[in-house]
Amino acid sequence: MTVNKESRRQKAEGRKKSSFILYPSSFGFTLIEVIIVLFIIGIAAGLVGVWINRGSGTLELRKFTKDVSAALRYARTRSVSEKKIYCFVIDKEEQKYRLYSEDTDYTKIDLVTEKPVPEELQMTLRGSDEDAPNIEFYPRGSSSGGVIEIVPEDGAGYFISINRITGKEDVEKAE
Repeated sequence: MTVNKESRRQKAEGRKKSSFILYPSSFGFTLIEVIIVLFIIGIAAGLVGVWINRGSGTLELRKFTKDVSAALRYARTRSVSEKKIYCFVIDKEEQKYRLYSEDTDYTKIDLVTEKPVPEELQMTLRGSDEDAPNIEFYPRGSSSGGVIEIVPEDGAGYFISINRITGKEDVEKAE
């Protein structure tokens, strides 16, 4: 029995030595494999950076559209609750929009808010006077109505439709 144990031990030791000698490169990566993996990771990182940068313009467009929509909702709500006329005005020369509150007899006018339009966006109001585009919200919930178009320089934007009867706004993506 002792001989049998010794021969097993010798065989086991021999296998360990021979397996290490037969497969010396199986314990790591070669330099070429590491360089190829790093090259692929670099290309992927570059593409992700371009993709993220391209999406920032649409993010700003959506954020600005939501801000304008919120200002219109605010104007309608405050007009009804305060029994005043609220006027949303687009100033194309200064690239701003303003919200005014007026008494029903047009004697006192207050500036409620004034915000800039981002340089890469254009905001126009269809169905209104071209020189002074504005939308009025009246104390009974109605409005002068119109469609505000917000578009970037290089693509499709959004339409904000204001209903004449209800004064409510509806945002739609332009195609």
